[in-house]
Amino acid sequence: HACQSFIPTMKKKDQPGIIVNTGSKQGITCPPGNLTYNVTKAALKSWTEGLEHELMTERLSGDGKLTAAFLVPGWTNTSIKINELRDRAKLQNRKKFDIETAKSVCTSESNPADGAWMPKQVIDYMLAKLSEGSFYIICPDNEVDIETDKLRMTWAMQDVTEDRPPLSRWHPEWKGEFEKYLKAHNK
Repeated sequence: HACQSFIPTMKKKDQPGIIVNTGSKQGITCPPGNLTYNVTKAALKSWTEGLEHELMTERLSGDGKLTAAFLVPGWTNTSIKINELRDRAKLQNRKKFDIETAKSVCTSESNPADGAWMPKQVIDYMLAKLSEGSFYIICPDNEVDIETDKLRMTWAMQDVTEDRPPLSRWHPEWKGEFEKYLKAHNK
């Protein structure tokens, strides 16, 4: 909704600008277990790709000054889950929400996980990639490097091109092949 609200106004201003939509690696590799989230993030990826194509067409015709980019953070310490739990408690009319318990089970900026990046790291990485002209901004984190992310994404697309079962990375008959694939690439 934000893009539909802001893009017309941005175009009217006739100034350079950028729209950055935040996706997820789950919308690219689609691991089992959170289908709705995967679908929405996959749809956002497709939508942002289409948006950038339209904006590029406008730029090439001399009619536009906007660009789009697709930010895909890695594991990031945020308060999103804590806020979700608090909001769910309100919806269920629970009088008491134990923020300390929520903080103890959720990672956040104030309770960071070692493997996750802090939000500032994601922003700094995004700004560096935007200055390089990148559309796809796939952030690593402290547990998964960019090369491993690329291998995972390539494997996911090869499910289609190689006619493997969907989500073969997690398929009992293909898990071992995926592990061999990573090892063959020193991962």
